[in-house]
Amino acid sequence: MFAVSASLMFGLGPVFIRLTLDFVNVETMNVLFTAFASLCFVVFFGAFKKGHFRSILRNWRKVALVSLFSAAGSLLFTYGIFLYGPVNAVFLIQFTAVFTILFGVAFFKERFSRLEAAGILVAVVGVFILAYGDLTLEIVSMVVLLGAALFFASTNSLSKFYVQNVNPVALAGGNAMFMFLFIFVFAVLSGTLKTTFPSITLLYAFLGSVTGVVLSFTLFFKALEVFEISKAATVRTMEPFLTAIFSFVILALTPTVNQLAGGALIVIGVVVLSLTKEKGTPLK
Repeated sequence: MFAVSASLMFGLGPVFIRLTLDFVNVETMNVLFTAFASLCFVVFFGAFKKGHFRSILRNWRKVALVSLFSAAGSLLFTYGIFLYGPVNAVFLIQFTAVFTILFGVAFFKERFSRLEAAGILVAVVGVFILAYGDLTLEIVSMVVLLGAALFFASTNSLSKFYVQNVNPVALAGGNAMFMFLFIFVFAVLSGTLKTTFPSITLLYAFLGSVTGVVLSFTLFFKALEVFEISKAATVRTMEPFLTAIFSFVILALTPTVNQLAGGALIVIGVVVLSLTKEKGTPLK
């Protein structure tokens, strides 16, 4: 239930990102999203869970490290949506699961099966079909989004480790707060923070922060607390199709055949990776 609910929120988030990007740049959008998310958590913790503030302070180094990777991934993911559209971006971000498993093999000596290798191959084929949707390979967009997936994989791996010692709701709140701090400082230092924009921007940013940051991360961290990370990753493969549906209904964006075919292959590859984790025959 937690994983499915998180997927619904993650699937809706990119739509509000796209709507907000019609009025502000990537850096300002991320500042607004994380500011609203932080405010939501501060109000909730102050009213009901004051102990979460103490938990965040006790574990601030861990939370800050998770947030640093989250902030980098969020900026790249937003750039990807701006360049490539929400549907393509969410399909490509599924490579988070691929990188997560590769991290396990490289750094934690986990076993790597033939079925997992086949899953990665299928996902890579899906990327090329997706990228050649208009016969033009979108190299920059792909690199940006795969970079975002790499950072998110790092975030997931750290979260799975830290969630055993930090309450998942506190971790989600601390993640949002530190993300705001990191992204705000980056936007100010880079001179990209905008302070003038239409009022409708605030509404889109608020809705996007509630769905894409507050509810999505809280529910996902709760899922990680009681669910294996590979199974949670499998459930999250529904997100691109949810984004495609939301994009069609809200943004009137009709997915192309290449998007659906390439995206489906990516999702199939990720599902194979998740379901065969530690079950396949190790590669010699």
